[in-house]
Amino acid sequence: METVPRLPDEYLEKAREMVARHKNKKNCKRCYDRGYLGVDQNNLLVPCAKCVAADALLAEWRQFVRDTPELHELYGDYFEEEEKEQSEGAQDSPLFQEKAHVPLPRAQHLRSVAHQRDHARGQDR
Repeated sequence: METVPRLPDEYLEKAREMVARHKNKKNCKRCYDRGYLGVDQNNLLVPCAKCVAADALLAEWRQFVRDTPELHELYGDYFEEEEKEQSEGAQDSPLFQEKAHVPLPRAQHLRSVAHQRDHARGQDR
């Protein structure tokens, strides 16, 4: 099992500031309005899934790791592997292709399907 390096204490306060910037709710009973549940064994904050925008927080943290040489040395390879996987998957996936288009059903079709369903239920009774 691979171990994650411990976050130096001087960056913990910066992480708390980032979490505070990405809080969505003012009052949260789960994290007591802090934005994070606590600190894990590697000195990493555990953000509250209920009131923090996790994607935005992770994007800001990734940028901070890239810009900080000490953190890039500790954690840079974790993000690089993840980004490679995402970029390879995005190229293969039709959802990320420019011309991919899935037509949505029209309202008339949805009413027709609902009518057929309701009519079938009425006959089963």
